[in-house]
Amino acid sequence: MTRSRARALGAGLALTVVLFGGLEFSIRLAYWARNARVHSVPLPYVIGHDYGPVPPWMDGLLILAPDKDLIWRNRPSLKRRYVNIFLPIHTDEERLALFRRFWPSLPAALESGESWDISLNSEGFRDHEAPVHKQSSAFRIVCLGDSWTFGMNAEQDQTYPRRLSAALQQQFPGRQFEVLNRGVLGYSSYQGIQLLREKIMTLDPDVVVIAFAMNDSKVSGHRDKDLAAWEHHLPWKEQVLRLVKKSETYKLLEYLALVLREHPHPIGFYLKGAADSANNTAIDFEKLDEWTRVGLRDYRENIREMIRLARSRGSHAILLYNELWENGLYLNVLQAISNEDHVPLVDGNAIVRRERQRIEHELEARLGLEPPPAAATENALVNVVFRVYAGDTRVPHAIYPVGPHPGLGDLSPNTVPMYDDGTHGDQQAGDSVWSYTVALPRGAKVFYVYTNSGRPRRWEELDVPYIRQFELRPEDHRSTVYRPIETFGRIYMQADSWHTNAAGYDLIAKAVLDALRHDDKFQDYVRESHDALSINTSLPEARR
Repeated sequence: MTRSRARALGAGLALTVVLFGGLEFSIRLAYWARNARVHSVPLPYVIGHDYGPVPPWMDGLLILAPDKDLIWRNRPSLKRRYVNIFLPIHTDEERLALFRRFWPSLPAALESGESWDISLNSEGFRDHEAPVHKQSSAFRIVCLGDSWTFGMNAEQDQTYPRRLSAALQQQFPGRQFEVLNRGVLGYSSYQGIQLLREKIMTLDPDVVVIAFAMNDSKVSGHRDKDLAAWEHHLPWKEQVLRLVKKSETYKLLEYLALVLREHPHPIGFYLKGAADSANNTAIDFEKLDEWTRVGLRDYRENIREMIRLARSRGSHAILLYNELWENGLYLNVLQAISNEDHVPLVDGNAIVRRERQRIEHELEARLGLEPPPAAATENALVNVVFRVYAGDTRVPHAIYPVGPHPGLGDLSPNTVPMYDDGTHGDQQAGDSVWSYTVALPRGAKVFYVYTNSGRPRRWEELDVPYIRQFELRPEDHRSTVYRPIETFGRIYMQADSWHTNAAGYDLIAKAVLDALRHDDKFQDYVRESHDALSINTSLPEARR
């Protein structure tokens, strides 16, 4: 009896293993067949950046892979095309569905839309294969950073390192410049310093451009240095659990369970949260600092250590601030280091902001809609004129602003119409600039989005997935404030909520080049290489 039970148990276990193995194989085969048909990957962008559970079949399409020392790294020798869906759409549910659909097809409108390609070398960097040993006649610049350096949302030749290389070759012909892109998505200064120690200084760079801030300031609930230490000392239970989680069957079941439990928040939830955080003076960044990936004190030490490492090998450093946080605390740290350690600083945010203002003024002038003079007042309320340009976008009924204020629909979308008929603050009828005037408290921080002709109180016909915002400064005593003309379906100088676009990368490259022009090592190289070129070109005549 005991033997028969043992045999039955063994047979049952064997059958279970066979069935599980067959299921695992089938799932992996289905994923492989699915991903083999993928031509372009959509990036789903939603307001609040809450994507919910990520489909397990997307794992094979990810750029990043785990790394024991750096937490993660770019996958080597990867080629991928991404399609831009930072665009207006009917609902956010449709936007997420593009990300989660199993069959790898896209609507025709997206298939023919903007896309960008990446190609990673054998080390996983978005660059050519670079020789380890630098030639004596070359001037080597290493661009170290995160997704801004990597060139998110831009073609291979539109990244700022490539634009910098092209500008150097154009302005200093005959010289041998090597500009190496060592940007990795999501890296903080903690990972940057490890990468610099292990792989960058062996390249013998003449200049290192250090560009970290955006990911350091993210409130993630853990420190990068603690997470890296945890990876090196995983408890055995965690190691077993990770092994189990590598099963595609497990990941699929977990994904389905999470989808069933998920309750996505509407856009209004994030609008209210942004307004509440901005208006709650009890909350400040210092209290959140301990929950950031890299705190301000560690950030300062990391940047200074990178500068020290560069200088110890005869390299010069340039700092680049690379996030869309105006007057951010991490920028303050960079400014202090720049002044104290005499290191040039390129403020990427200021570059983007100035160009955005230029675009706004140019659009006002082109449309003949410069704001009229406004009288001064001491009233607590100020009339604010919202203006948004529809351009080629069809507007069946009206464009609507919506935000957490009664004058902006009080989070009820498609209820407060804008006008293009010369009324309600509209300056010129029929020019595709939709306007709306509302009285708002002076000093208020205003958060809002636009919709286009959706059904009342439904989050439909959405603008790009981005919360627009501005502040009515208390010292501005104008009775009426005309907002710059925005454009439906576009955020000037941004490709998404976190990154500038190709035009911004080009301007950053020019600013880095300007910083290089004032670098004495760069000046010496240009002068000496010019003398060498002059000698070489005169030799044939001397022989004649």
